[in-house]
Amino acid sequence: MGKIIDVHHHILPEEYVNASGTIPHGLTPPPWSPELDLEFMDRNGIDTAILSLSAPGLSFLPPTQAATVARQTNATCAAVRDAYPGRFGFFATLPLLDDNSDDASSLPATLTELAHALDELYADGVTLLTSYGGDGGAYLGDARFRPLWAELDRRQAVVFVHPASPPPKPKDASADRAVVVPPPIIDFPHETTRAAVNLITSNIRRDYPHVKIILSHGGGTLPFVATRIANLMAGAGLLGDKSAEEFLREARSFYFDVALTGYEGPLGLVLEFAEEGHVLFGSDFSFAREKIIVPQLETIRALGEGGMGALVERGAALGLFPRLGL
Repeated sequence: MGKIIDVHHHILPEEYVNASGTIPHGLTPPPWSPELDLEFMDRNGIDTAILSLSAPGLSFLPPTQAATVARQTNATCAAVRDAYPGRFGFFATLPLLDDNSDDASSLPATLTELAHALDELYADGVTLLTSYGGDGGAYLGDARFRPLWAELDRRQAVVFVHPASPPPKPKDASADRAVVVPPPIIDFPHETTRAAVNLITSNIRRDYPHVKIILSHGGGTLPFVATRIANLMAGAGLLGDKSAEEFLREARSFYFDVALTGYEGPLGLVLEFAEEGHVLFGSDFSFAREKIIVPQLETIRALGEGGMGALVERGAALGLFPRLGL
């Protein structure tokens, strides 16, 4: 059993759980503690987990409180990492644009926390949601975020992109007669795809090439639809000076974690689509239950201990986080 590095692994610190009582659409946090987490990791051969907050992040809080909870959450993550050397890292939580902001007025707090997390707490990177501002909000390619991308590029930072919680859907008249599928099962992959395309078409991916961007859940549906999107948009004149081939080259340059994507069909698709060494293991613990994660681990281990299997389990992550190999 290899020493796996898990880059999609969620923490639920007390200060966040307490604040989550104000989430508009509700959240039922699973139980979490370092001890429970380590038991799960040890049972499944996971050597190191990079901790992060899941959706909805801090988007449900007003800006001042979001900045406070971000600072507290990052301090907690750093303390957990330091208490268990070699077992944990973390992606820093950042406060970002609030629902009512139409300019970059929230970014100073974001940049302040970025500097604190990377320079003083030595975070392994940062977490960004795919969009901010709720229904009709801003995706990550929005011009208001360019100062943040410029700083991330200057630092050659790792950015873990997690899908945002989608807005509530209108009630389906047949809902009482059908199984209601939770949004993360269907909507999260599409949200990630939309954000990835937005990062390409806004030229964020091209203009800030030193940022290493990890897309959650195998990049959503991107590996399946990228060729269609590239060619249809190019044919409709919607890519500006970018060709379909350039679109696809940028799409393949993302990193892809395989959280909840480690099944034979989608895993093979991601491995075929991504650049070599750009596919990383992710479990989505603690929101994903162990009985869901274990079969995916078995599929990944079937790739073999050398070559592609070793890259997914550990090698690709070491390329992003060389400190974990020391």
